[in-house]
Amino acid sequence: MESIVHVCNGESTADSLSLADLPGDIRVWADALDQGPVLPVSDEEHWRLRGEFWASRGFRDSDGRLAAYDHGVDEAAGAEELILWFEHDLYDQLALIRLLARLARRGLPAQLTIVSIDRHPEVPDFHGLGELRPEQLAELWPRRTPLARDAIDEAITAWIAVTAPDPRALPFLTKRIKALPFLAGALERQLEEFPDPTSGLSRTERQVLAAVARGEAGAADLLRAAHAIDPRYTLTDGVLLWTLHTLGRCGFLEGAPAGAPSAAGLAALHVTVTARGREALAGAIDRVRACGIDDWRGGVHLTGKGPVWRWDGPQRRLIER
Repeated sequence: MESIVHVCNGESTADSLSLADLPGDIRVWADALDQGPVLPVSDEEHWRLRGEFWASRGFRDSDGRLAAYDHGVDEAAGAEELILWFEHDLYDQLALIRLLARLARRGLPAQLTIVSIDRHPEVPDFHGLGELRPEQLAELWPRRTPLARDAIDEAITAWIAVTAPDPRALPFLTKRIKALPFLAGALERQLEEFPDPTSGLSRTERQVLAAVARGEAGAADLLRAAHAIDPRYTLTDGVLLWTLHTLGRCGFLEGAPAGAPSAAGLAALHVTVTARGREALAGAIDRVRACGIDDWRGGVHLTGKGPVWRWDGPQRRLIER
């Protein structure tokens, strides 16, 4: 085992780190925990459930890959120093709390540090560490900070709340978390993915539908529009395709992927909003009651045509409707 091990959430960051001339080994841990079931179960059951979910989205053999990621981090805990490279957004923060909760349970390394940023002076429209050049990552290395016990305890508490079948602890945590600077904002963003009390749309669904209604028809334009207004949630190609598929199935869009979404059709994508979609944006149609839902927010299974948990942003409360 190397005396120093870096763990990052994605291949692009790992590739740049490998060119940054930093000491130590590099491990990747990557799973989009904002998607699909995330339950308080054994490792084997977790890998199985996650693998089944990703297989339903067209990604085969994910269970073995996820198991390998976990085993890699378990081994890395034996290093003298373990450095976590995780940025501010929901994707990275959910991964961070899972890893910290796991390390706390299985054994912490001698020294645990983190590089975590939400901006960079040389990247005005910063989205993540994977955008940075190797020399920019190398400059962040001396700025890594130790993860104290209070940060680890916050991660454990947040992970329990995220994986619970009842989400009502999450709004309280967004006000109490202090040691992990970006976690409260990420949990707030997690709550915004619950259906709206009136329209039944998640924030991502509403933003995508609104962008199409403004005339954004192609994938590149939709991704750019989402990134411009939603820095805590990096919309990926896969999430965009699945969101368009869902909105199309509800009759809100024309030209959306009809079957299981495929990245192959991304370049040719051209979608337009329907009259029914404009009604949904205006809150005249409840998406959940109109076409049902079958989705997960951590440990919460949103299913059927209601009642389901919904997030009332202005009132900052979860309701069942």
